[in-house]
Amino acid sequence: MKIPILLPNIFNHPFTYKSSKENLKLGDYVEVPFGKSKKIGIVWDEFEKNSNKKYLIKNIIRKLEISSLNVETINFLKWFSEYNLVPIGMSLKLHLLSNEAIEKQNNKELQKYNVYRKANEIKLSEEQLSSVSDIIKNDNKFRVHVIQGTTGSGKTIVYFNSLKKKINEGFQGLILLPEIGLTGEFQKKFREFFGFDAAIWHSSVTKKNKKIIWNGIATGKIKVLIGARSSLFLPFSNLGIIIVDEEHDQSYKQDEGVIYNARDMAISRASFANIPINLVTAVPSIETFNNIKKGKYFHTRLYKRYLDASLPNHEIINLNKNNLKNNTWISDKTIEKVKDHLNKNDQVLFFVNRRGFSPFVLCKKCLNVHACPNCSINLVYHKKKENLICHYCGYNTKLIRKCNDNKNCEYVFSGLGVERIYDEVKKIFLDKKITIFSSDTMNKKSSSEILEKIKNNKIQILIGTQLISKGFHFPNLNCIVVVDLDLTLHGHDLRSAEKNLQLYHQLSGRAGRTGKSATV
Repeated sequence: MKIPILLPNIFNHPFTYKSSKENLKLGDYVEVPFGKSKKIGIVWDEFEKNSNKKYLIKNIIRKLEISSLNVETINFLKWFSEYNLVPIGMSLKLHLLSNEAIEKQNNKELQKYNVYRKANEIKLSEEQLSSVSDIIKNDNKFRVHVIQGTTGSGKTIVYFNSLKKKINEGFQGLILLPEIGLTGEFQKKFREFFGFDAAIWHSSVTKKNKKIIWNGIATGKIKVLIGARSSLFLPFSNLGIIIVDEEHDQSYKQDEGVIYNARDMAISRASFANIPINLVTAVPSIETFNNIKKGKYFHTRLYKRYLDASLPNHEIINLNKNNLKNNTWISDKTIEKVKDHLNKNDQVLFFVNRRGFSPFVLCKKCLNVHACPNCSINLVYHKKKENLICHYCGYNTKLIRKCNDNKNCEYVFSGLGVERIYDEVKKIFLDKKITIFSSDTMNKKSSSEILEKIKNNKIQILIGTQLISKGFHFPNLNCIVVVDLDLTLHGHDLRSAEKNLQLYHQLSGRAGRTGKSATV
């Protein structure tokens, strides 16, 4: 009996195999010979379009002990392939774990996702209760519901309640987050509300843990997954709701390898599975806003901050009137205002959306710039690591280089990054504890320790990139200094105005969350 098998490779068609077993059906995971190796594939619903040439058909080696992939996911993978102009085999590769499907196993590690603790009872405001009521209406079929709320208005608690209803009905849930750095803090918030652990999925999770989670999702033993873009392709056995937090975030765009927008793909996956999806944001993307206006998406708005905390005041310090001293980036007027907040025991954030020390390194003798040999863009100097790094491909090299006269180059460091501001702030505020908050520092094991210190006000000054603008609650943060407001308007991005509005709105939402007066 001939069987079409789709394999995780660059081909846009399945391969034909034969099997003596009659019980193979669409979506079954099988092991087959392919060339000199063995591969895991899926029983497909259409044969390859072959010529009249006769060829030897190989036998399927075995069927894997795992539940079949459901038809909804198969249809989603087919659509994903056509929409993103990707070979169907590469779509399957996103679904499998390093070309593997993890068979059923009695893994003790899965038990931790079913251990219940006492959950916190959180009283909702009238606005939140109304929003929850709107969201859980008609949530037994596909619909897109946008939860738009002022930063600090409690959007997370609102969609937690809609997720709770689905879990109680026996479904699984998927929460997409834009940044890896957010997952640890978010998991803690999840545990406090639900009383059990959600699984975490992103590129830094070990292969061993990914195998456990892949199997737990496929067998239904894991109820909720918190993940980055790639979690969208996992084999959920009974997915009931998808939540896309910070739906406007550019991090949902995969721009290397298989290129796609995870927010849009999440909406499609929900459509194929006929389940609800919630898009959560403070400032919707233009596409989402347009769909709300057209009536394609349902919309709920939260105007008030939780416990009626006030929004921060905004003030622009014009550097044409407050000139900077030589080799400095922070004006005297800014320093004066920061000192006022520090005297009140407030935390202060200096915001610069650039990692490293300097984005532009030039030799003043030969005028040569350090550029990436792969991407042809400027390398960024990281002072702590003492090397130059390409923020696109990861290429790195040492700073030392020979000049035209065969002596070492003499460098000029142009532009600013978080490390440069850190050095300047450290000279001004000698007695204060200062730390850098960026993806370079917050993906390490010590990140949870740093977060605890920030919450307990043991760190008075933060120097941060856009990572800090998303989802964190720092009770003592009441002063934010955007060091160069115009920085992200430079360049050729057609959407820079939209991105700036979203970024600075999110950023200002970090301040004054406990009701104290705050300034940006």
